[in-house]
Amino acid sequence: MTKDDEFGDQLGDDRSHSRPPLSLRQIEVFRSIMLAGSISAAGRALHVSQPAISRVLALTEKRLGYPLFERARGGLIPTPEAKRLYAEVEEIYSQVQRVNALATSLGSEGEGQLKLISSSSFGQKVVPTALSYFCAHNRAARLDYRQVTFDQFVSFFLSGQADIGVSMSAADHPYLSSTRVGQEQVVCVIPRAHPLAHSEFITAEAITASSNWIGYPPNTPMYKALTAFFGANGPAVPPSIEVRTPVAAYFFAHRGLGPALVDRSCIAGPSEELVVRPIDPPAHIDIWVTRSLLTPLPLLARRFVAALKKSLEES
Repeated sequence: MTKDDEFGDQLGDDRSHSRPPLSLRQIEVFRSIMLAGSISAAGRALHVSQPAISRVLALTEKRLGYPLFERARGGLIPTPEAKRLYAEVEEIYSQVQRVNALATSLGSEGEGQLKLISSSSFGQKVVPTALSYFCAHNRAARLDYRQVTFDQFVSFFLSGQADIGVSMSAADHPYLSSTRVGQEQVVCVIPRAHPLAHSEFITAEAITASSNWIGYPPNTPMYKALTAFFGANGPAVPPSIEVRTPVAAYFFAHRGLGPALVDRSCIAGPSEELVVRPIDPPAHIDIWVTRSLLTPLPLLARRFVAALKKSLEES
């Protein structure tokens, strides 16, 4: 024996550093043999033939450069190296099982977080109703919901703070996409002591002739939705109070500050202080769903959109 051979026996074979790593299939076969105790039992567990298991094991031991099992009459006895390797393999398999459990729960229970934003009007009834459907089928989901103004929509999406948004207008931005999913009727809410409370329906002339009424500035979605009601030139008499959202208009009317045109979705329920009247000609606001084009739409966001459509159809 040469000195090189002697050092080789004592220090090991340096060529082991250049050997290719084990494949996932080899690791799976090794684990199955450790659990089953024999090649034949491992083959049955993996639904492959005994010769196939033997070939994989032989290739694995050749690649490693040391035996994993000692052959005995009663089966296979793992070597100390095999026991050490098995401890690492089991840790990996535990992690794989956690990944599989998470993947299953994402599909069945909707685990994860949904980042949802909406106009304030839709936070009164439209979004809560849709969430009642959504949460019933996605019990493990967590929700981050915020009411934002329409001019905040773009920043929320581009900063990753929103997966899906519900608003009165389509987003005008190259990185956002909007789809109309429904409509809501516009009505007039009137303080009970106001003269218009006795009217069967409200016209543009009637509300602008009022001594005080609540309206919207021209750059708001609600103002644009009322174009058919007031005409292309807008109301003949400007409102005494301007607000930016129908929810604010509703609560101002609720406090007796004057009649206001709002969408039905911002009316949570009956009120002793207000009466609700239809308007002539009728007007509607659109319900838009907006998403970012920069990232794929998450599963929870797709499920919320489905719940929203279902709730709108049933209402």
